[in-house]
Amino acid sequence: MTDTSSSAAIADWFMDDTPSTSFPIYTRGNTGEVFPDPISPLTADFTWQGPGDEGLRDWMGGYSLELEELDPGQKVMFEIFGAYVFLNLSVARLSGARTPGMTPEQVDMAYFGTDSSLPPHVPRAADDDPVIQARCGAKMYSFLTATDFPEVDRQRSQAEEVVATRPRLADLDPAQLVARMREMKPWFRRIFEVHGQVSMGAGVVLGALTQLAMGMGRPGLDMRVAGGLGGVDSAEPSWVMWDLGRVVAASEPLTKAFDAGVTGLPERLDALGEPAAAFLAGFADFQRHFGSRGPNEWELRSDTWGTRAELALAMIDRMRLTPESGAPQGRHEEARTRAVDALAEFRTLCAVDPQAAATLEMAITAASVFLPGRERSKTTIVKIVHETRLAALELGRKLAAARHLTDARHVFMLRDSELDAAVAGPSFAEEAARREAHYLQFAELEPPFVFVGEPPAVSSWPRKGAATRTIAEVGTVLRGIGGSAGSATGRAKIITDPSEPADFEPGDILIAPITDPSWTPLFVPAAAVVVDVGGSVSHAVIVSRELGIPCVVSVTGATTSIPTGALVRVDGDAGTVTILALP
Repeated sequence: MTDTSSSAAIADWFMDDTPSTSFPIYTRGNTGEVFPDPISPLTADFTWQGPGDEGLRDWMGGYSLELEELDPGQKVMFEIFGAYVFLNLSVARLSGARTPGMTPEQVDMAYFGTDSSLPPHVPRAADDDPVIQARCGAKMYSFLTATDFPEVDRQRSQAEEVVATRPRLADLDPAQLVARMREMKPWFRRIFEVHGQVSMGAGVVLGALTQLAMGMGRPGLDMRVAGGLGGVDSAEPSWVMWDLGRVVAASEPLTKAFDAGVTGLPERLDALGEPAAAFLAGFADFQRHFGSRGPNEWELRSDTWGTRAELALAMIDRMRLTPESGAPQGRHEEARTRAVDALAEFRTLCAVDPQAAATLEMAITAASVFLPGRERSKTTIVKIVHETRLAALELGRKLAAARHLTDARHVFMLRDSELDAAVAGPSFAEEAARREAHYLQFAELEPPFVFVGEPPAVSSWPRKGAATRTIAEVGTVLRGIGGSAGSATGRAKIITDPSEPADFEPGDILIAPITDPSWTPLFVPAAAVVVDVGGSVSHAVIVSRELGIPCVVSVTGATTSIPTGALVRVDGDAGTVTILALP
Protein backbone atom coordinates (compact mmCIF):
# COMPACT_ATOMS: atom_id res chain seq x y z
CA MET A 1 0.00 0.00 0.00
CA THR A 2 1.39 3.40 -0.92
CA ASP A 3 0.36 6.91 0.01
CA THR A 4 -0.42 9.04 -3.04
CA SER A 5 -2.29 11.80 -1.22
CA SER A 6 0.49 14.33 -1.71
CA SER A 7 0.33 14.03 -5.49
CA ALA A 8 -3.44 14.06 -5.99
CA ALA A 9 -3.74 17.82 -6.47
CA ILE A 10 -0.42 18.62 -8.14
CA ALA A 11 -0.78 20.36 -11.49
CA ASP A 12 1.35 19.43 -14.52
CA TRP A 13 4.86 20.90 -14.60
CA PHE A 14 5.09 23.78 -17.05
CA MET A 15 8.19 22.34 -18.77
CA ASP A 16 6.89 18.80 -19.32
CA ASP A 17 7.59 17.38 -22.78
CA THR A 18 5.27 15.55 -25.16
CA PRO A 19 6.27 11.86 -25.28
CA SER A 20 7.34 10.48 -28.62
CA THR A 21 5.03 8.16 -30.51
CA SER A 22 7.86 6.85 -32.69
CA PHE A 23 10.20 6.11 -29.76
CA PRO A 24 7.76 5.53 -26.88
CA ILE A 25 9.78 3.77 -24.13
CA TYR A 26 11.17 5.98 -21.36
CA THR A 27 13.09 5.12 -18.20
CA ARG A 28 14.66 6.74 -15.16
CA GLY A 29 17.45 4.19 -15.45
CA ASN A 30 20.89 5.81 -15.78
CA THR A 31 19.50 9.37 -15.56
CA GLY A 32 18.67 8.81 -11.90
CA GLU A 33 22.40 8.59 -11.18
CA VAL A 34 22.91 12.22 -12.13
CA PHE A 35 19.42 13.68 -11.63
CA PRO A 36 17.86 11.89 -8.64
CA ASP A 37 15.67 14.94 -7.95
CA PRO A 38 13.50 17.06 -10.26
CA ILE A 39 15.46 19.18 -12.70
CA SER A 40 15.14 22.94 -12.30
CA PRO A 41 14.19 25.05 -15.34
CA LEU A 42 17.55 26.85 -15.40
CA THR A 43 19.42 23.54 -15.28
CA ALA A 44 17.33 22.08 -18.08
CA ASP A 45 18.06 25.02 -20.37
CA PHE A 46 21.78 25.13 -19.62
CA THR A 47 22.53 21.40 -19.58
CA TRP A 48 20.67 18.35 -20.86
CA GLN A 49 17.67 19.91 -22.56
CA GLY A 50 19.59 22.74 -24.20
CA PRO A 51 23.25 22.28 -25.18
CA GLY A 52 23.16 18.65 -24.02
CA ASP A 53 20.53 17.79 -26.60
CA GLU A 54 22.49 19.62 -29.26
CA GLY A 55 25.61 17.63 -28.35
CA LEU A 56 23.72 14.36 -28.62
CA ARG A 57 22.41 15.37 -32.03
CA ASP A 58 26.01 16.01 -33.10
CA TRP A 59 27.00 12.55 -31.85
CA MET A 60 24.05 10.22 -32.49
CA GLY A 61 23.01 11.85 -35.74
CA GLY A 62 26.21 10.56 -37.28
CA TYR A 63 26.08 7.17 -35.62
CA SER A 64 22.98 5.09 -34.81
CA LEU A 65 20.22 7.57 -35.55
CA GLU A 66 18.91 9.46 -38.55
CA LEU A 67 17.60 12.70 -37.05
CA GLU A 68 14.63 12.59 -39.43
CA GLU A 69 13.37 9.56 -37.49
CA LEU A 70 12.58 11.74 -34.46
CA ASP A 71 9.13 13.21 -33.97
CA PRO A 72 8.87 16.98 -34.55
CA GLY A 73 10.12 18.75 -31.44
CA GLN A 74 11.42 15.55 -29.83
CA LYS A 75 14.64 15.70 -27.85
CA VAL A 76 17.15 13.02 -28.86
CA MET A 77 17.51 11.24 -25.54
CA PHE A 78 16.44 13.17 -22.43
CA GLU A 79 12.98 14.61 -21.79
CA ILE A 80 11.06 15.93 -18.80
CA PHE A 81 7.90 14.42 -17.32
CA GLY A 82 6.59 15.46 -13.93
CA ALA A 83 9.68 17.71 -13.58
CA TYR A 84 11.97 14.64 -13.68
CA VAL A 85 14.44 13.76 -16.44
CA PHE A 86 13.70 10.52 -18.28
CA LEU A 87 15.90 8.76 -20.80
CA ASN A 88 14.40 7.61 -24.09
CA LEU A 89 15.17 3.91 -23.94
CA SER A 90 13.89 3.33 -27.46
CA VAL A 91 16.57 5.68 -28.82
CA ALA A 92 19.30 4.41 -26.48
CA ARG A 93 18.79 0.84 -27.70
CA LEU A 94 19.36 1.75 -31.35
CA SER A 95 23.11 1.30 -31.02
CA GLY A 96 22.56 -2.31 -29.95
CA ALA A 97 19.89 -2.97 -32.56
CA ARG A 98 21.88 -1.47 -35.45
CA THR A 99 25.43 -2.57 -34.69
CA PRO A 100 26.39 -5.97 -36.13
CA GLY A 101 27.18 -8.38 -33.32
CA MET A 102 25.31 -6.37 -30.67
CA THR A 103 21.77 -6.52 -29.29
CA PRO A 104 19.45 -4.05 -27.51
CA GLU A 105 19.68 -6.30 -24.44
CA GLN A 106 23.41 -5.66 -24.21
CA VAL A 107 22.72 -1.94 -24.04
CA ASP A 108 20.23 -2.57 -21.24
CA MET A 109 22.73 -4.57 -19.19
CA ALA A 110 25.54 -2.04 -19.63
CA TYR A 111 23.63 1.09 -18.72
CA PHE A 112 20.45 0.05 -16.88
CA GLY A 113 21.48 -3.18 -15.21
CA THR A 114 18.55 -5.38 -16.05
CA ASP A 115 16.33 -6.42 -18.89
CA SER A 116 13.65 -8.16 -16.81
CA SER A 117 11.57 -5.08 -15.97
CA LEU A 118 12.08 -3.22 -19.24
CA PRO A 119 9.73 -3.57 -22.23
CA PRO A 120 11.30 -5.32 -25.23
CA HIS A 121 12.83 -3.40 -28.09
CA VAL A 122 10.40 -2.78 -30.96
CA PRO A 123 12.31 -3.25 -34.24
CA ARG A 124 12.29 -0.43 -36.77
CA ALA A 125 12.86 -0.60 -40.50
CA ALA A 126 16.07 1.40 -40.22
CA ASP A 127 17.52 -1.26 -37.90
CA ASP A 128 18.35 -3.27 -41.03
CA ASP A 129 19.56 -0.32 -43.10
CA PRO A 130 22.97 -1.43 -44.47
CA VAL A 131 24.33 2.13 -44.47
CA ILE A 132 23.49 2.65 -40.79
CA GLN A 133 24.73 -0.82 -39.87
CA ALA A 134 28.02 -0.20 -41.62
CA ARG A 135 28.37 3.11 -39.85
CA CYS A 136 27.64 1.56 -36.45
CA GLY A 137 29.93 -1.40 -37.12
CA ALA A 138 32.81 0.87 -38.07
CA LYS A 139 32.33 2.92 -34.93
CA MET A 140 32.24 -0.18 -32.73
CA TYR A 141 35.44 -1.44 -34.33
CA SER A 142 37.07 1.93 -33.72
CA PHE A 143 36.14 1.63 -30.04
CA LEU A 144 37.53 -1.89 -29.72
CA THR A 145 40.80 -0.99 -31.42
CA ALA A 146 41.30 2.35 -29.65
CA THR A 147 44.59 2.91 -27.86
CA ASP A 148 43.73 6.43 -26.73
CA PHE A 149 41.01 9.05 -26.92
CA PRO A 150 42.88 12.35 -26.63
CA GLU A 151 39.80 14.56 -26.91
CA VAL A 152 38.83 13.63 -23.33
CA ASP A 153 42.08 14.94 -21.89
CA ARG A 154 42.07 17.96 -24.20
CA GLN A 155 38.62 18.95 -23.01
CA ARG A 156 39.63 18.50 -19.39
CA SER A 157 42.52 20.92 -19.92
CA GLN A 158 40.20 23.40 -21.61
CA ALA A 159 37.69 23.19 -18.76
CA GLU A 160 40.44 23.77 -16.21
CA GLU A 161 41.45 26.89 -18.16
CA VAL A 162 37.84 28.12 -18.02
CA VAL A 163 37.92 27.67 -14.24
CA ALA A 164 41.34 29.29 -13.86
CA THR A 165 40.30 32.38 -15.83
CA ARG A 166 36.99 32.86 -14.05
CA PRO A 167 36.38 36.58 -13.47
CA ARG A 168 35.61 37.86 -9.99
CA LEU A 169 31.87 37.22 -10.10
CA ALA A 170 31.04 39.70 -7.35
CA ASP A 171 32.37 42.46 -9.62
CA LEU A 172 30.06 41.59 -12.52
CA ASP A 173 26.68 43.22 -12.95
CA PRO A 174 23.59 41.03 -13.55
CA ALA A 175 23.77 41.33 -17.35
CA GLN A 176 27.42 40.27 -17.30
CA LEU A 177 26.59 37.31 -15.07
CA VAL A 178 23.93 36.18 -17.56
CA ALA A 179 26.51 36.49 -20.32
CA ARG A 180 28.97 34.40 -18.29
CA MET A 181 26.36 31.66 -17.89
CA ARG A 182 25.61 31.64 -21.60
CA GLU A 183 29.32 31.37 -22.39
CA MET A 184 29.23 27.90 -20.80
CA LYS A 185 26.58 26.48 -23.15
CA PRO A 186 28.84 25.85 -26.18
CA TRP A 187 31.37 24.20 -23.85
CA PHE A 188 28.70 21.89 -22.50
CA ARG A 189 27.54 20.99 -26.00
CA ARG A 190 31.02 19.94 -27.15
CA ILE A 191 31.85 18.05 -23.98
CA PHE A 192 28.51 16.25 -23.94
CA GLU A 193 29.04 15.08 -27.52
CA VAL A 194 32.35 13.52 -26.49
CA HIS A 195 30.77 12.09 -23.33
CA GLY A 196 28.26 10.26 -25.51
CA GLN A 197 31.08 8.68 -27.46
CA VAL A 198 33.17 7.56 -24.49
CA SER A 199 30.05 6.22 -22.77
CA MET A 200 29.28 4.09 -25.79
CA GLY A 201 32.91 3.01 -26.00
CA ALA A 202 32.85 1.92 -22.34
CA GLY A 203 29.76 -0.20 -22.93
CA VAL A 204 31.18 -1.80 -26.08
CA VAL A 205 34.56 -2.80 -24.64
CA LEU A 206 33.14 -4.07 -21.37
CA GLY A 207 30.53 -6.04 -23.31
CA ALA A 208 33.32 -7.64 -25.35
CA LEU A 209 35.16 -8.68 -22.18
CA THR A 210 31.97 -10.08 -20.68
CA GLN A 211 31.20 -12.12 -23.79
CA LEU A 212 34.71 -13.56 -23.78
CA ALA A 213 34.52 -14.48 -20.10
CA MET A 214 31.13 -16.14 -20.57
CA GLY A 215 32.39 -18.00 -23.63
CA MET A 216 35.33 -19.34 -21.62
CA GLY A 217 33.03 -20.50 -18.83
CA ARG A 218 34.49 -17.96 -16.38
CA PRO A 219 31.81 -15.34 -15.68
CA GLY A 220 33.17 -12.65 -13.38
CA LEU A 221 36.67 -12.79 -14.81
CA ASP A 222 35.86 -9.70 -16.87
CA MET A 223 35.12 -7.75 -13.67
CA ARG A 224 38.40 -8.76 -12.09
CA VAL A 225 40.35 -7.77 -15.19
CA ALA A 226 38.65 -4.37 -15.26
CA GLY A 227 39.55 -3.66 -11.63
CA GLY A 228 42.24 -1.19 -10.67
CA LEU A 229 42.61 0.41 -14.10
CA GLY A 230 43.50 3.75 -12.55
CA GLY A 231 42.73 7.24 -13.78
CA VAL A 232 39.16 7.27 -12.43
CA ASP A 233 38.68 10.97 -11.68
CA SER A 234 35.71 10.53 -9.36
CA ALA A 235 37.90 8.46 -7.03
CA GLU A 236 40.57 11.16 -6.71
CA PRO A 237 38.78 13.21 -4.01
CA SER A 238 38.77 10.11 -1.80
CA TRP A 239 42.57 10.01 -1.80
CA VAL A 240 42.70 13.63 -0.59
CA MET A 241 39.88 13.16 1.93
CA TRP A 242 41.71 10.14 3.29
CA ASP A 243 44.83 12.22 3.92
CA LEU A 244 42.77 14.94 5.58
CA GLY A 245 41.08 12.31 7.72
CA ARG A 246 44.52 11.10 8.86
CA VAL A 247 45.35 14.68 9.90
CA VAL A 248 42.19 14.76 12.03
CA ALA A 249 42.81 11.33 13.55
CA ALA A 250 46.33 12.38 14.61
CA SER A 251 45.19 15.60 16.30
CA GLU A 252 43.37 15.70 19.64
CA PRO A 253 41.93 19.23 19.10
CA LEU A 254 40.69 18.32 15.60
CA THR A 255 39.26 15.03 16.82
CA LYS A 256 37.29 16.83 19.55
CA ALA A 257 36.00 19.34 17.00
CA PHE A 258 34.79 16.56 14.70
CA ASP A 259 33.37 14.53 17.61
CA ALA A 260 31.03 17.44 18.34
CA GLY A 261 29.35 16.92 14.95
CA VAL A 262 29.44 18.43 11.49
CA THR A 263 26.92 21.19 12.24
CA GLY A 264 28.90 24.31 13.05
CA LEU A 265 32.18 22.50 12.37
CA PRO A 266 33.65 25.16 10.01
CA GLU A 267 33.28 27.79 12.72
CA ARG A 268 34.78 25.53 15.40
CA LEU A 269 37.75 24.77 13.16
CA ASP A 270 38.36 28.46 12.49
CA ALA A 271 38.26 29.14 16.24
CA LEU A 272 40.97 26.54 16.92
CA GLY A 273 43.65 28.71 15.35
CA GLU A 274 47.07 27.10 14.92
CA PRO A 275 46.05 23.47 15.73
CA ALA A 276 43.69 23.56 12.73
CA ALA A 277 45.90 25.59 10.37
CA ALA A 278 47.38 22.67 8.41
CA PHE A 279 44.01 20.95 8.08
CA LEU A 280 42.24 24.13 6.94
CA ALA A 281 44.94 24.84 4.37
CA GLY A 282 44.60 21.32 3.00
CA PHE A 283 40.82 21.56 3.01
CA ALA A 284 40.91 24.88 1.16
CA ASP A 285 43.11 23.26 -1.49
CA PHE A 286 40.65 20.35 -1.65
CA GLN A 287 37.78 22.76 -2.29
CA ARG A 288 39.74 24.53 -5.03
CA HIS A 289 40.32 21.26 -6.86
CA PHE A 290 37.07 19.41 -6.13
CA GLY A 291 34.61 22.14 -5.17
CA SER A 292 32.43 21.39 -8.20
CA ARG A 293 31.54 17.94 -6.81
CA GLY A 294 28.73 17.07 -4.45
CA PRO A 295 25.30 15.43 -4.22
CA ASN A 296 23.24 15.80 -7.39
CA GLU A 297 26.10 17.82 -8.85
CA TRP A 298 24.64 18.18 -12.35
CA GLU A 299 21.74 20.19 -10.91
CA LEU A 300 22.59 23.91 -10.73
CA ARG A 301 20.37 24.32 -7.68
CA SER A 302 22.37 21.81 -5.60
CA ASP A 303 25.04 22.67 -3.07
CA THR A 304 28.50 21.25 -3.70
CA TRP A 305 31.62 20.61 -1.64
CA GLY A 306 32.73 24.10 -2.66
CA THR A 307 29.53 25.99 -1.86
CA ARG A 308 28.74 24.12 1.39
CA ALA A 309 31.78 22.87 3.27
CA GLU A 310 29.75 20.68 5.66
CA LEU A 311 29.00 18.24 2.82
CA ALA A 312 32.68 17.41 2.38
CA LEU A 313 33.46 17.57 6.10
CA ALA A 314 30.77 14.95 6.74
CA MET A 315 32.62 12.57 4.42
CA ILE A 316 35.97 13.27 6.07
CA ASP A 317 34.29 12.67 9.43
CA ARG A 318 33.41 9.11 8.39
CA MET A 319 36.79 8.51 6.79
CA ARG A 320 38.81 9.59 9.84
CA LEU A 321 37.36 6.63 11.75
CA THR A 322 38.59 4.09 9.21
CA PRO A 323 41.72 2.18 10.30
CA GLU A 324 44.94 2.51 8.32
CA SER A 325 44.26 -0.87 6.70
CA GLY A 326 41.36 0.75 4.85
CA ALA A 327 43.52 3.28 3.00
CA PRO A 328 42.10 3.65 -0.54
CA GLN A 329 45.58 3.73 -2.05
CA GLY A 330 46.37 0.31 -0.63
CA ARG A 331 43.05 -1.18 -1.67
CA HIS A 332 43.55 0.19 -5.16
CA GLU A 333 46.95 -1.49 -5.40
CA GLU A 334 45.39 -4.76 -4.23
CA ALA A 335 42.78 -4.39 -6.99
CA ARG A 336 45.54 -3.82 -9.54
CA THR A 337 47.33 -6.96 -8.38
CA ARG A 338 44.14 -9.00 -8.66
CA ALA A 339 43.56 -7.53 -12.13
CA VAL A 340 47.04 -8.59 -13.26
CA ASP A 341 46.45 -12.14 -11.98
CA ALA A 342 43.02 -12.29 -13.60
CA LEU A 343 44.40 -11.07 -16.92
CA ALA A 344 47.05 -13.79 -16.85
CA GLU A 345 44.33 -16.39 -16.33
CA PHE A 346 42.20 -14.81 -19.07
CA ARG A 347 45.10 -14.94 -21.51
CA THR A 348 45.74 -18.58 -20.72
CA LEU A 349 42.10 -19.45 -21.37
CA CYS A 350 42.06 -17.53 -24.67
CA ALA A 351 45.41 -18.88 -25.90
CA VAL A 352 43.74 -21.85 -27.62
CA ASP A 353 41.63 -19.51 -29.77
CA PRO A 354 43.67 -16.92 -31.74
CA GLN A 355 40.59 -14.80 -32.47
CA ALA A 356 39.58 -14.73 -28.82
CA ALA A 357 43.15 -13.91 -27.79
CA ALA A 358 43.31 -10.99 -30.24
CA THR A 359 39.91 -9.69 -29.08
CA LEU A 360 41.03 -9.88 -25.47
CA GLU A 361 44.13 -7.78 -26.10
CA MET A 362 42.17 -5.14 -28.00
CA ALA A 363 39.43 -5.01 -25.37
CA ILE A 364 41.86 -4.71 -22.45
CA THR A 365 43.63 -1.77 -24.06
CA ALA A 366 40.34 -0.11 -24.99
CA ALA A 367 38.93 -0.67 -21.49
CA SER A 368 41.84 1.28 -20.01
CA VAL A 369 40.86 4.13 -22.35
CA PHE A 370 37.07 4.23 -22.12
CA LEU A 371 36.17 3.14 -18.58
CA PRO A 372 38.28 5.86 -16.90
CA GLY A 373 37.51 8.16 -19.86
CA ARG A 374 33.79 8.06 -19.13
CA GLU A 375 34.35 9.19 -15.56
CA ARG A 376 36.80 11.85 -16.74
CA SER A 377 34.33 13.32 -19.20
CA LYS A 378 31.74 13.45 -16.41
CA THR A 379 34.20 15.36 -14.27
CA THR A 380 34.80 17.83 -17.08
CA ILE A 381 31.08 18.36 -17.54
CA VAL A 382 30.65 18.94 -13.82
CA LYS A 383 33.33 21.67 -13.90
CA ILE A 384 31.41 23.54 -16.59
CA VAL A 385 28.14 23.02 -14.72
CA HIS A 386 29.76 24.48 -11.61
CA GLU A 387 30.92 27.58 -13.48
CA THR A 388 27.30 28.10 -14.54
CA ARG A 389 26.15 27.44 -10.96
CA LEU A 390 28.49 30.00 -9.41
CA ALA A 391 27.39 32.70 -11.86
CA ALA A 392 23.73 31.81 -11.27
CA LEU A 393 24.14 31.99 -7.49
CA GLU A 394 25.70 35.44 -7.74
CA LEU A 395 22.98 36.52 -10.17
CA GLY A 396 20.30 35.30 -7.77
CA ARG A 397 21.84 37.25 -4.89
CA LYS A 398 21.93 40.44 -6.93
CA LEU A 399 18.39 40.05 -8.29
CA ALA A 400 17.09 39.40 -4.78
CA ALA A 401 18.96 42.46 -3.46
CA ALA A 402 17.34 44.54 -6.21
CA ARG A 403 13.96 42.94 -5.37
CA HIS A 404 13.67 41.50 -8.85
CA LEU A 405 13.26 38.12 -7.10
CA THR A 406 11.75 37.45 -3.69
CA ASP A 407 14.47 34.89 -2.91
CA ALA A 408 17.95 34.48 -4.42
CA ARG A 409 17.44 30.75 -5.06
CA HIS A 410 14.38 31.45 -7.17
CA VAL A 411 16.81 32.22 -10.00
CA PHE A 412 16.88 28.47 -10.71
CA MET A 413 13.16 28.57 -11.50
CA LEU A 414 13.73 30.85 -14.48
CA ARG A 415 14.20 29.84 -18.11
CA ASP A 416 17.21 31.08 -20.03
CA SER A 417 14.83 33.11 -22.22
CA GLU A 418 13.50 34.89 -19.10
CA LEU A 419 16.81 35.99 -17.60
CA ASP A 420 17.07 39.29 -19.49
CA ALA A 421 13.60 40.35 -18.36
CA ALA A 422 14.40 39.33 -14.77
CA VAL A 423 17.52 41.49 -14.88
CA ALA A 424 15.47 44.44 -16.15
CA GLY A 425 12.81 44.30 -13.44
CA PRO A 426 10.63 42.23 -11.08
CA SER A 427 8.27 40.93 -13.77
CA PHE A 428 9.12 37.27 -12.99
CA ALA A 429 9.38 37.52 -9.20
CA GLU A 430 5.91 36.20 -8.46
CA GLU A 431 6.06 33.49 -11.12
CA ALA A 432 9.46 32.25 -9.93
CA ALA A 433 8.15 31.97 -6.36
CA ARG A 434 5.11 30.04 -7.58
CA ARG A 435 7.30 27.67 -9.58
CA GLU A 436 9.56 27.06 -6.59
CA ALA A 437 6.60 25.92 -4.47
CA HIS A 438 5.37 23.72 -7.32
CA TYR A 439 8.85 22.26 -7.89
CA LEU A 440 9.18 21.27 -4.23
CA GLN A 441 5.93 19.32 -4.48
CA PHE A 442 7.42 17.13 -7.23
CA ALA A 443 10.53 16.59 -5.11
CA GLU A 444 8.38 14.62 -2.65
CA LEU A 445 7.24 12.14 -5.30
CA GLU A 446 8.73 8.91 -6.66
CA PRO A 447 8.64 8.92 -10.48
CA PRO A 448 8.01 5.65 -12.35
CA PHE A 449 11.11 3.70 -13.37
CA VAL A 450 9.80 3.00 -16.86
CA PHE A 451 6.73 3.77 -18.95
CA VAL A 452 5.57 3.29 -22.54
CA GLY A 453 3.65 5.99 -24.37
CA GLU A 454 2.03 8.47 -22.01
CA PRO A 455 3.60 8.75 -18.53
CA PRO A 456 1.41 7.73 -15.61
CA ALA A 457 -0.55 10.66 -14.19
CA VAL A 458 1.35 12.46 -11.46
CA SER A 459 -1.64 11.85 -9.19
CA SER A 460 -0.67 8.15 -9.20
CA TRP A 461 2.96 8.69 -8.19
CA PRO A 462 3.68 7.61 -4.60
CA ARG A 463 5.46 9.77 -2.09
CA LYS A 464 9.15 9.01 -1.64
CA GLY A 465 9.67 6.50 1.12
CA ALA A 466 5.98 5.67 1.36
CA ALA A 467 6.23 2.16 -0.10
CA THR A 468 5.61 -0.59 2.41
CA ARG A 469 8.84 -2.34 3.39
CA THR A 470 8.92 -6.11 2.96
CA ILE A 471 11.81 -7.34 5.07
CA ALA A 472 13.74 -10.22 3.55
CA GLU A 473 14.01 -13.37 5.67
CA VAL A 474 17.24 -14.96 6.85
CA GLY A 475 18.65 -17.03 4.02
CA THR A 476 17.10 -14.88 1.32
CA VAL A 477 19.40 -14.36 -1.66
CA LEU A 478 18.85 -11.11 -3.53
CA ARG A 479 20.22 -11.15 -7.06
CA GLY A 480 21.62 -8.36 -9.17
CA ILE A 481 24.60 -7.78 -11.42
CA GLY A 482 28.10 -8.37 -10.13
CA GLY A 483 29.94 -5.14 -10.80
CA SER A 484 33.16 -5.50 -8.81
CA ALA A 485 34.61 -8.86 -7.87
CA GLY A 486 35.20 -10.30 -4.41
CA SER A 487 33.06 -10.99 -1.38
CA ALA A 488 32.53 -9.33 1.99
CA THR A 489 30.38 -9.81 5.06
CA GLY A 490 29.21 -6.98 7.28
CA ARG A 491 26.36 -5.03 8.77
CA ALA A 492 24.04 -3.40 6.25
CA LYS A 493 23.56 0.35 6.46
CA ILE A 494 20.84 1.92 4.33
CA ILE A 495 21.98 5.38 3.23
CA THR A 496 19.63 7.45 1.08
CA ASP A 497 21.47 10.77 1.28
CA PRO A 498 25.28 10.93 1.01
CA SER A 499 25.30 14.22 2.90
CA GLU A 500 23.93 12.47 6.01
CA PRO A 501 26.19 9.47 6.65
CA ALA A 502 26.50 10.03 10.40
CA ASP A 503 25.98 6.41 11.50
CA PHE A 504 28.05 4.78 8.75
CA GLU A 505 30.97 2.88 10.28
CA PRO A 506 34.09 1.28 8.78
CA GLY A 507 33.35 -2.25 7.62
CA ASP A 508 29.64 -1.60 7.03
CA ILE A 509 27.96 -2.68 3.80
CA LEU A 510 26.71 0.42 1.99
CA ILE A 511 23.16 -0.14 0.65
CA ALA A 512 22.04 2.77 -1.54
CA PRO A 513 19.19 3.49 -3.96
CA ILE A 514 21.60 4.95 -6.50
CA THR A 515 25.01 6.62 -6.41
CA ASP A 516 26.77 9.50 -8.10
CA PRO A 517 30.36 10.70 -7.55
CA SER A 518 29.44 12.48 -4.31
CA TRP A 519 28.98 9.03 -2.73
CA THR A 520 32.53 7.92 -3.58
CA PRO A 521 34.14 8.86 -0.23
CA LEU A 522 31.66 6.55 1.53
CA PHE A 523 33.04 3.67 -0.54
CA VAL A 524 36.37 3.97 1.31
CA PRO A 525 35.17 2.81 4.75
CA ALA A 526 32.65 0.39 3.20
CA ALA A 527 33.32 -3.33 3.06
CA ALA A 528 31.09 -3.60 -0.02
CA VAL A 529 28.50 -1.62 -1.99
CA VAL A 530 24.99 -2.68 -3.00
CA VAL A 531 22.78 -0.47 -5.19
CA ASP A 532 19.12 -0.78 -6.17
CA VAL A 533 19.77 0.13 -9.82
CA GLY A 534 22.68 0.50 -12.21
CA GLY A 535 24.49 -1.30 -15.01
CA SER A 536 27.94 -2.64 -15.66
CA VAL A 537 29.34 0.80 -16.52
CA SER A 538 27.54 2.71 -13.78
CA HIS A 539 29.38 4.96 -11.37
CA ALA A 540 29.15 2.56 -8.41
CA VAL A 541 30.72 -0.25 -10.43
CA ILE A 542 33.62 1.73 -11.87
CA VAL A 543 34.60 3.30 -8.55
CA SER A 544 34.21 0.03 -6.61
CA ARG A 545 36.62 -1.62 -9.04
CA GLU A 546 39.04 1.28 -8.62
CA LEU A 547 38.92 0.91 -4.83
CA GLY A 548 38.97 -2.87 -4.89
CA ILE A 549 35.72 -3.52 -3.01
CA PRO A 550 32.89 -5.91 -3.96
CA CYS A 551 29.87 -4.30 -5.60
CA VAL A 552 26.50 -5.61 -6.75
CA VAL A 553 24.14 -3.33 -8.66
CA SER A 554 20.61 -3.69 -9.98
CA VAL A 555 19.51 -5.39 -6.76
CA THR A 556 15.87 -4.37 -7.07
CA GLY A 557 14.40 -3.39 -3.71
CA ALA A 558 17.63 -3.73 -1.74
CA THR A 559 16.98 -0.53 0.21
CA THR A 560 13.43 -1.58 1.10
CA SER A 561 13.97 -5.28 1.85
CA ILE A 562 17.30 -5.21 3.71
CA PRO A 563 17.02 -3.57 7.15
CA THR A 564 19.81 -1.49 8.61
CA GLY A 565 21.83 -3.67 10.95
CA ALA A 566 21.23 -6.93 9.11
CA LEU A 567 24.27 -9.15 8.65
CA VAL A 568 24.73 -9.71 4.91
CA ARG A 569 27.22 -11.32 2.57
CA VAL A 570 27.92 -9.59 -0.73
CA ASP A 571 29.35 -11.68 -3.58
CA GLY A 572 30.52 -9.44 -6.39
CA ASP A 573 31.41 -12.39 -8.62
CA ALA A 574 28.00 -14.06 -8.43
CA GLY A 575 26.05 -10.80 -8.17
CA THR A 576 24.24 -11.83 -4.98
CA VAL A 577 23.44 -10.43 -1.54
CA THR A 578 22.59 -13.05 1.12
CA ILE A 579 20.79 -12.20 4.37
CA LEU A 580 22.67 -14.01 7.17
CA ALA A 581 20.97 -12.52 10.23
CA LEU A 582 18.38 -9.86 11.02
CA PRO A 583 18.94 -7.11 13.61
